[in-house]
Amino acid sequence: MSEPPSRREILQGAAVAAGGLLIEGCHSMPVAASPATVAHDHLPGALEVRGTRFIKDGKPFFVSGINYWAGTTLSRTGNAAGLDQVKRDLDGIQAAGLNMIRTMGATEGPDSAPERIVPTIQPAMGQYDPAGIAGVFSFADELQKRGLQGIFMLNNFWQWSGGFAQYLSWAGAGAIPYPPPAPGGSWDQFQKFCGSFYKNDKAKEAFRAYIKFLVPQLRNNPAVIWELANEPRGMTNIPAYRNWIDETARLIKSLAPGQLVTTGCEGLTGSPVYAGVDPVKDHQSPSIDFICFHMWAENWNWVHGNSIPAGYPKALDLAKKYLNKHAELAAKVGKPLLLEEFGFPRDGGSFDPTSPTTYRDQYFQEVYALVQSLIPSTPMAGIMPWAWGGDSRPPRPGDFWKVGDPFIGDPPHEKQGWYSIYDKDTTLKLIAEWSPKIANTVTNTATNTVANTVTTTVTSPAATTS
Repeated sequence: MSEPPSRREILQGAAVAAGGLLIEGCHSMPVAASPATVAHDHLPGALEVRGTRFIKDGKPFFVSGINYWAGTTLSRTGNAAGLDQVKRDLDGIQAAGLNMIRTMGATEGPDSAPERIVPTIQPAMGQYDPAGIAGVFSFADELQKRGLQGIFMLNNFWQWSGGFAQYLSWAGAGAIPYPPPAPGGSWDQFQKFCGSFYKNDKAKEAFRAYIKFLVPQLRNNPAVIWELANEPRGMTNIPAYRNWIDETARLIKSLAPGQLVTTGCEGLTGSPVYAGVDPVKDHQSPSIDFICFHMWAENWNWVHGNSIPAGYPKALDLAKKYLNKHAELAAKVGKPLLLEEFGFPRDGGSFDPTSPTTYRDQYFQEVYALVQSLIPSTPMAGIMPWAWGGDSRPPRPGDFWKVGDPFIGDPPHEKQGWYSIYDKDTTLKLIAEWSPKIANTVTNTATNTVANTVTTTVTSPAATTS
């Protein structure tokens, strides 16, 4: 694409297929014994993990979900129109047969900050806006009433919700070095700044304070699953990064032992060495219940919006290899695996909501089919595309979000209309057709044996730091 990527990957480094990292196929494979896990209390109606399977009410649970990051912000106290939007959106999501949502559980920084979801929940360090907090509670309650599961992101490596950069700025690390489109912005400089979060005690403690405030108040809600952050990267601070994963997950488990916890990690990304990530080592903590990974064809330079027909075969081939590789890696860890984010541009790289999605639909069809085929014999446990747009539309397709614009599927720092999935898109019809197939996947005997293995209760050690 003509512009640098936004939140998911800078276009530098080799593609993840380089160096023989990926395999062509992933058939039935031996699964590692599930790592010892910390104590987990039974919370009726909540998801649990046994071996490589999610379990709900004693039965295997397979995820057909979607990202809907704006749900908690729209649910703020005093935003009647937002609450109406949420109800319409959740009606549409359930009509498509989806059973899990991924949303923001935290947003930080002053509303005057650029490229930011506003109003924020934590406008200043340690100050929690009652209306924003009420929005989180309201949204969680609505999910529970509807029997939906929800992954709540507690932080963000990227700037669109404040996240690591905002905590660092509050902690005295200096002004946030915003990436493009900020004048003179550098994605490399921004990512290295955020990568220093794991070594900044003041920033980490402010984040822990928010966890201690929020998590206990939702500990009895069976809909809630906690995620440490959206797409955390170790960068050049890998030992500190993995220690942070373990210590943060242990804190959450101590506060809400009946709820699941995951990392929010991207997996291998397009440049794992640069990003400082390793899906096996990043999910070793006994307090992490399942593995997540993301897949971004255009952001990682697998395809370009202005030449999709020519680039599609390569993008699909790399996507299949990427999916298979993560199923292989998850088997080494012995925990469930969730494709938590993926997307594909509209035809011609258009941002117009009325433009066709021919290639996106083909790509989604292939990805859904492969995910479902992997479920019976690997730890693969579900799929969640990015992102719900519903009946909202961008007033200026291809421009950046401005205060007063509706929230769609594209965060404020990205060109609006890039990956949004709207209520009239043929993509949503395809998702609705796949949802019951995913949810009702029949697993084989070998995998069910792993799924019925009871996890061991231990005291969690520090995470692996190499």
